[in-house]
Amino acid sequence: MRIEITATSAVVDASMVVRALVNKTPEAVDWLERIGREEVQAACPSLLYAEVGNSALRLHRAGELTARAAQRVLARTLAAPFDAEPVELLVLHAWGVAAKRGLSIYDACYVVLARRLGAPFVTADGRLARALSGRRDRVLHLSEIER
Repeated sequence: MRIEITATSAVVDASMVVRALVNKTPEAVDWLERIGREEVQAACPSLLYAEVGNSALRLHRAGELTARAAQRVLARTLAAPFDAEPVELLVLHAWGVAAKRGLSIYDACYVVLARRLGAPFVTADGRLARALSGRRDRVLHLSEIER
């Protein structure tokens, strides 16, 4: 089922950013453009920057991105108007969520932040979206979002 999203705030994860900047997935590009125009106030744990950087580096090592393109991905991520929450303010609560839900601490940081802000959590990670479906969390997978 596809739904139209009119959210004015959201928590976004690294998979969504990488899909927008590397894969050019239309739904992810739309979200990033809305964030850039400040139509959506986007928040993320500060670890997003390291996760995007690691993804770009991994793609570079695999020969899928030039060094210059990988660095542009990271630079564009750093320039995006995200409200980055320091990970140290999330990690203790994230540990409990991760242990209970079978998530990584990294993924649980996004969930905790979305709960704190009362905002939907937007991800391109199908496994994560499935793990959280039917829970109290408002998780939106890119495939569910109508353009």
